Amino acid sequence: MRESILEKISELVAKGIKSEAECVYLLAQTRKYMEQQGMPGYWNLRMCANWTLHSQLDNPTVQGFLRELNDFLIDAEAQSRYNIDRHPSLKSKLSFVASLQDELSEFLNTVGIDSTICTDYSAFRSLLGIFGQVIEDTPLLCKANSPLSHLSEVTFARRKSIFQKDIYPISLYWKIKNGDKAILLIKSDIRSVPLGPFEVITKTFTIVTNDNEL
Repeated sequence: MRESILEKISELVAKGIKSEAECVYLLAQTRKYMEQQGMPGYWNLRMCANWTLHSQLDNPTVQGFLRELNDFLIDAEAQSRYNIDRHPSLKSKLSFVASLQDELSEFLNTVGIDSTICTDYSAFRSLLGIFGQVIEDTPLLCKANSPLSHLSEVTFARRKSIFQKDIYPISLYWKIKNGDKAILLIKSDIRSVPLGPFEVITKTFTIVTNDNEL
């Protein structure tokens, strides 16, 4: 079973991802392997896989994230302001698509599969573009499976760029509810900035509350 999954993953990344179905299959097989082998970590990679396969999650993968988000809301209440920089782990999770490249590359290297699909600029942009099509306008609802003080659920979505072939910016919207009331919207914009032969990924956050018309 282990070798069979790795062979399927290896074949996919070697030829490149050309369709939404192949993208979903790659991420599904990757998640399956990590679960079967009990591999820790890779939170961002797991969430990318989850988003392609589900419309609602309450599994252990998201419970720690929801607790972090709840702590952020508690801190904001105590500080009378929202400061995402005080919560670096949460900040990374709120823009997890930007970490897909690093975590997929690390996973492939760990299991002995060529990671060129992550290091080749055009190959990864193609994969990311197809992944964006898969999750586009497909909200994912994350629900707490035990009571939290400041939130009950979070829904996040990706909105389509106005430019047909544009990969960046990718805008992720995190709508936080406590009971029936929407209390906060966090918008994470992920942009690429050309820097000579390299591409630098930047992430910005906008926080919208009921006070400024959530």
